[in-house]
Amino acid sequence: MTPLFTLVAAPVLACIAGVLATFAAGNDGTPALCAESKAYNLCEETILGVAALHVAIAGGIWLLLWVLPWWRGLRIARVVLAVAATVVLVLLPVRMAA
Repeated sequence: MTPLFTLVAAPVLACIAGVLATFAAGNDGTPALCAESKAYNLCEETILGVAALHVAIAGGIWLLLWVLPWWRGLRIARVVLAVAATVVLVLLPVRMAA
């Protein structure tokens, strides 16, 4: 159940964090990540690169949940991996707004 719960709950929590970060930031519509690349008109590429990195890391951690044996003694390890995947996804909108 841990990988399936993570597959459903992590994106929902990331969306909620994105909405809250957007309201809290109150910026001009341009993410803070684009500060350096704005002069070269590379904001979209910067955002897509950061998003791809976060999704790839979270996806890799999520796949480790499936690779990990389902022994009862490894339950804590599965929960830690699930929390890590969720944190990586939630940090994406927070990183974009900060």
